[in-house]
Amino acid sequence: MSGTVGWAQPTIICKPNEIGQAKLEAISANFFTVSGQLGGFDPCDPSVKFRIPDGVKKPPLIISVHGGGGIQDVLRSSDVFYREGFASLAFDAYSMQGIRGRDFKFWGFSVTNEARQRMIYATALAAYKWAIQRDDIDTKRVYLFGISNGATVVANLAAVVNPDHVKGIIAEGITPIGIGLPDRVAVPILLAFGKLDNFGNPDPNGKRWELVGPCRLNILFPDAPQGTSRFCSGASNSDGQTPSPLSWAERIKSGGGILEVVYFDDMAHSAFAGPLTTRVTTWNSGETFGASIGATESARAEFLKSIKDFINRFK
Repeated sequence: MSGTVGWAQPTIICKPNEIGQAKLEAISANFFTVSGQLGGFDPCDPSVKFRIPDGVKKPPLIISVHGGGGIQDVLRSSDVFYREGFASLAFDAYSMQGIRGRDFKFWGFSVTNEARQRMIYATALAAYKWAIQRDDIDTKRVYLFGISNGATVVANLAAVVNPDHVKGIIAEGITPIGIGLPDRVAVPILLAFGKLDNFGNPDPNGKRWELVGPCRLNILFPDAPQGTSRFCSGASNSDGQTPSPLSWAERIKSGGGILEVVYFDDMAHSAFAGPLTTRVTTWNSGETFGASIGATESARAEFLKSIKDFINRFK
């Protein structure tokens, strides 16, 4: 079966068998993990937004990988990349698991990091494999952009993608909590943080790049590359703490990986989400964390410039 998806371009082959059979599983009142068969990537899923700029022959592609809240996390960034002349691909990984009808607040505050990252990883990996088979984009210039939990996912994908296809990874507001972070990477990473990003930090004055959490919140996900969850998970050193994003970054660089860390004034978590808003929020787990989001227009412009500079250097 063939058809068109999302933005009425371009023609694709549907893969309905890729939809998973995952189920939400309560671990406490109003807080969930997932179990069951994870899905891959069906390009005909209604959530998919795959666009190629008019009049551009085989443009480079940016795959936008959403965070914990679902596809809404990357709709604006995907629009920006498209307007900048890139082919753009975005999707809702939760829909690909066969779980529908839940809004971004549910996903953002009622589901564990590890569950969300497992679902996002499964679909993002399948989407990458689908994209590099296309003949209407430059399959030798693919980039992955991930925000929050999606940043953790693309950092893990940096260890398994083929450098002949993927030239770089942009990870904004990464978290070390969930499936962990890889021991090595095969492609360059731009690790970006807003200087006002306190998202997920129990200290409202804490910073995202300093974020650590109990190892018991991590799982060893067999589909992900070998990484920090080997020695920091519910099954290993459960009373310990995860490495922070910066300590992980230093480990990657000391092992020969190409990784750049950049910080932006007047920017919190998820720069493309909208106006800068500083706040704290109580999750459905009962815990209260920093939850500042967005950025000023000038900060967002600086971030976009940094992304484009990174892409121009690694192509």
